[in-house]
Amino acid sequence: MATTHLLYPLLAFLVVAGLVEHFHWDLALADFLYRLEGDHWALKRHVLTSTVVHEYGRHLVQLLVFALVGLLIRDWRTGRERQRAADLYLLACFAVTTLTVSLLRHLTHVTCPWDLSRYGGELAYVPIFSPLPPGTEAGVCFPAGHASSAYAWVALYYYFRVVSPRYRWYGLAFGLALGLVFDIGQQLRGAHFFSHGLWTLGIAWCVATGGYLLTLGKQKMERAG
Repeated sequence: MATTHLLYPLLAFLVVAGLVEHFHWDLALADFLYRLEGDHWALKRHVLTSTVVHEYGRHLVQLLVFALVGLLIRDWRTGRERQRAADLYLLACFAVTTLTVSLLRHLTHVTCPWDLSRYGGELAYVPIFSPLPPGTEAGVCFPAGHASSAYAWVALYYYFRVVSPRYRWYGLAFGLALGLVFDIGQQLRGAHFFSHGLWTLGIAWCVATGGYLLTLGKQKMERAG
């Protein structure tokens, strides 16, 4: 399982991320969106992207977390050990994913597209893995923070693998779909490049898979043995 669920996805992610960086697909896609919106970020404060996807999306995630905490309390009180362990796993994956992305945003230097001179801002574009020129202001836009609170729910795949296996693909689809909505909404606003969300998804999946292998998956193998 470690090979199919962690190693292969990780290798695929590294290949795609490398291609995006090498061929400057971030700039190509952002250029296209910027021109499509009339050579300015017309959707930066649009009600759909700014209010519905960004603001209401954040509230939706908060409700999901509150609901998960409610499930955890219920399963704790009723003595449902397997469900309780799955609840704790999912909550931990959400926390670790969002906190990791938040920490990386403050350790990296990447600037949001809307702040770049290429798109009407004042700062120069610097590739993700290139050092900042002296005197250049560091950005805090990489990886994608808003999308991390959505992509973190890809861990539902493993949650349902334990609680109700037939729903595991629905759980994965939900996490991917919610993440894509948040991710694309931010790209349309000029808040992030494509790679920012890609890295966030990669982090979320590695956290979910690694967490499962170290906790729920390990317990499952011990019971089988």
